[in-house]
Amino acid sequence: MNSRRHLLFLAALSLASAVSPTAHAQKRLDLATFFVGFPPGGATDAVARLVAEAVQGKYADAVVVQDRPGAGGQIAAAFVKGQPADGSALLFTPAFPMVIHPHVYKDIRYDTLKDFAPVATTHFGTLALSVGPAVPANVTTLQDFIAWARSNPDKASFGAPSGGSQHFTGLMLARDANIKLQLVTYRGGAPSVVDALGGHVPAIISPLAEVLPHGRDGKLRILATTARERSTLAPNIPTFFEAGFQKIVVQDWSGFLAPTATPPEVVGRANAAIGAAVESPKVKEAMAKLGMEVATRTPAAFAQTIRDSWERYRDIIKESGFQPEQ
Repeated sequence: MNSRRHLLFLAALSLASAVSPTAHAQKRLDLATFFVGFPPGGATDAVARLVAEAVQGKYADAVVVQDRPGAGGQIAAAFVKGQPADGSALLFTPAFPMVIHPHVYKDIRYDTLKDFAPVATTHFGTLALSVGPAVPANVTTLQDFIAWARSNPDKASFGAPSGGSQHFTGLMLARDANIKLQLVTYRGGAPSVVDALGGHVPAIISPLAEVLPHGRDGKLRILATTARERSTLAPNIPTFFEAGFQKIVVQDWSGFLAPTATPPEVVGRANAAIGAAVESPKVKEAMAKLGMEVATRTPAAFAQTIRDSWERYRDIIKESGFQPEQ
């Protein structure tokens, strides 16, 4: 009798193990939410929606994008950190809230290296310096802009989110070109583009993807990009590097992060779904139209990328002497 009870007990244990942690982790989710820390209409939001549509029905029955803008992406990151670690809540973010902000803001509410599990990259973005109608029409090159800024120190300003890679690009340009550039702070790239188009801010530094369509139709003049070499998507736009500003090389990642306790098998499934989505012809073509070149990474490779960029920006920030407003 005891032997029979023992066998029944072992059978129950076997059944329980077959239907929990790992099995549940592999089951397609009913709903997944991609959280974005920036307003609708920007490049980050646009890519999140492309990927959400592509993985719907594969990674989860329904995939939605929820924008939680504020504090330069910090609000969304802090929120996702505390969500269930089951793959249902993923943060889609550019690099700067995760690898720049922790070095410059004392009251940040997350630890990038401890609170998140790297899932997948989508692309490595290039930034661009653009000018609009607030700058004279004869300013068509980077050197023209530097000369204009030097002659008009009271007007020379640029729009960007405070404490991000766009901001630091502006600081590096001002330092290396020996000009004064005043920062006009924006919550995200989309609002700064609107103001540049309207002549409310003379220049902006933003993801190339956000200004490329306006550059193509002549509404903005894109003067330089932060890649080392010219983008194949915009071969007519020179780089800061080729103009002699060799320290202004910024190509940061954008990617998905999960709460840190998310099981590896869930992270792996999310990575596979997202990787297949961004490598698909439809998404690849859509991202190319936005000025983005797809670049996927495994979770392990992405983790190393995050640590490398964390350390690089730590050194850049130290050298710049940047002091944020708390």
